[in-house]
Amino acid sequence: MKKLAVLVALALVAAAGVVGLRVRAQEPVIPYAPPRPANTLVMLPDGSTVHVELATTDAQMEYGLMERTNLPQGRGMLFVHKDVGEHPYWMYHCKIALDIIWMDADHRIVEMSPNTPPCRGIAATCPNYGGTQPSKYVLELPAGSIAKHHLAVGQTIDFNLG
Repeated sequence: MKKLAVLVALALVAAAGVVGLRVRAQEPVIPYAPPRPANTLVMLPDGSTVHVELATTDAQMEYGLMERTNLPQGRGMLFVHKDVGEHPYWMYHCKIALDIIWMDADHRIVEMSPNTPPCRGIAATCPNYGGTQPSKYVLELPAGSIAKHHLAVGQTIDFNLG
């Protein structure tokens, strides 16, 4: 019986190829999460301040800065993960380059991805960035911010969530 099932499956695959059918991976559907007020103030090690939107729910974190066409200097988004872990990010449906900064539970920078390019292709072509070090917070800033503010692994970023 198993041999018959395998033969039928192979025949269907072959037939699909002959007829020209294509099996396509479905693009993920990520629900819209409206922009939130940039009410949280983050202080960078050089004393500069950034007004950030908080992304604290799964929906907010999943949508992130998708579809934005610009992110002014002095603005950003702070992702607050429930647990410390390895949190890779991707730039699916992102239209602008970003600097991405991962921080541990003590707000210490553990990893950075400067000038992270947007992904203009389908989801399967979008690479992951970072997430190789345990982190709790991820800060997205306009591209060039890491260099402009001389950010480095080991520095601490100051913010208060509550």
